Amino acid sequence: MTWTNTPTCPNKNMNTHPNRIAQPYTAIVTDDLPTPPPETLVSSKQATIYVPTPIHPDALAHARAKFGKVLSCEDVEPEMGFGFADGILNRANPLPKYKLDQAHQLSAISVVGVGVDSIDLHACRERGIVMMNCPGANSSAVAELTLSLTLALLRRVPELDRRLRSGEKGLLSIHNMGKSLRGKVVGLVGMGDTARKVAELFHHAFDCSIHVYSPTTSPSRWTTADPAGSIPHIRHADLAAMLPQIDIVSLHCPLTESTRDLISTSELNMMKPDAILVNMSRGAVVDEKALQVALSSQTIWAAASDVFEVEPAQKESMNGLMDLDNFVATPHIGGSTVEAQKEVCILAIDQLARYFDGFQIRNRVC
Repeated sequence: MTWTNTPTCPNKNMNTHPNRIAQPYTAIVTDDLPTPPPETLVSSKQATIYVPTPIHPDALAHARAKFGKVLSCEDVEPEMGFGFADGILNRANPLPKYKLDQAHQLSAISVVGVGVDSIDLHACRERGIVMMNCPGANSSAVAELTLSLTLALLRRVPELDRRLRSGEKGLLSIHNMGKSLRGKVVGLVGMGDTARKVAELFHHAFDCSIHVYSPTTSPSRWTTADPAGSIPHIRHADLAAMLPQIDIVSLHCPLTESTRDLISTSELNMMKPDAILVNMSRGAVVDEKALQVALSSQTIWAAASDVFEVEPAQKESMNGLMDLDNFVATPHIGGSTVEAQKEVCILAIDQLARYFDGFQIRNRVC
């Protein structure tokens, strides 16, 4: 994570908190060192933390042991939670400016996971709210779901299950053949922690060749110069060079202005007719209307997505995708295993506690 050299200023309303003591604030900025976090005006044992969405019960108990007070969404209304929050433990919950404006004494947000596109970063920076995330913490769980969805598409599992449940008779195996995964050509968009886990699974377990498009990633990533180790792969300068060669396209990039609608009509037309697409990044990375047309016209063979432009996902807002037999959906559950959620929640809690106790933040976003 790249550190910013912009100092984080304390919240203007900090001194209204009963546990706060007015102290001078200074920040040292250099060209060589990351800006240290400011000295916080309330310790973890004094801090009030709001948890706006449900988290693993063991993690909630861990938070209550760490902080002075924890306000759970199951115990208080959002107005109270935001109103009293020194910090927010945020899991799968949009935080636009109007919500942040309700949190008058908020000084830090700890994201349970890696994605921060649903949080108003500009508003956080304006108010000096520190935000941190947990990159890589649930990457194995997301990679497992990527593999699950890929196999489900190739072997037509959801489609055949639906047909059996509807009472269809005469489903002979010879008429319902799927495709094998072994030896396929896999194209990954992105080279983060999850993409690496996916590449390892496909390459080592299924002898797949790995192609990658990730224009903002260092050329040394996944090479012998990478401290994490090398993965055999071919890098491409653009999607036009990669997509025509690929059997399985798997998306693992963040949502930015440059990746919005990254996969639309022109990109889908570049893919093989028997190719599949799996979106594990963010819903808006794929043009859902264009995908519905491509699947309906059999421009590509099948697709799956764990993420959608409108979430929480529901059939009415998914642009007709749920009416197609060659599309599989899951409701943003990539990191939702018992083990992964417990681990990542506790990591996010510990990071937030370290912030309030004056320690430097490892995964600071702003």
